[in-house]
Amino acid sequence: MRRLRDYCRFVAWQAGLGYLLLWAVTFWTLDEGASVFGKSGVCFPDEAKVLFYWVCDPASPLTILASIANAALTATVWAPVYLAAATAEPGAITIAGPIIALHLIGLPLALFVLIRLLAKALDLRRLVGSARAPATPVTLAALPAAAAAVAPLPLRPQLSSRPKAKPRDEFGLRRQATDGK
Repeated sequence: MRRLRDYCRFVAWQAGLGYLLLWAVTFWTLDEGASVFGKSGVCFPDEAKVLFYWVCDPASPLTILASIANAALTATVWAPVYLAAATAEPGAITIAGPIIALHLIGLPLALFVLIRLLAKALDLRRLVGSARAPATPVTLAALPAAAAAVAPLPLRPQLSSRPKAKPRDEFGLRRQATDGK
């Protein structure tokens, strides 16, 4: 059972990171796509008037990058268009179905990954902050005589975190028989 939980955790992390990477590729394509693909000389915008995609010369290595960018645009930016097309054209459900599944699974897992990474970062920050703090408390004997006379440190009572245990007599296990039996 533990192995199954570990596998599920691994798949959840990978799916969440993949979803975040999908959006990172989408934002990169929207921001830098024109400068990378447009100025290359081998890539140009697709002639379709409805959706915007990049088409590259098949011999160019930018074809792979353009395909990844186009897939990211399809799954994110153009997803509402494909969903609307699926309502009118039943054959478009083959594209719209995986897009819906991608967002229904990917978004919660991406939020899970972001929250876990933020928690780890805050824990790391706390650990780094505690490493800078002095490990031993400062006592009056460690202060110079002049500083001890001016500002004495308040003493903190030592509180035990464990409750005081009851004596054995109160449990009734080792009680002495008083009636002579």
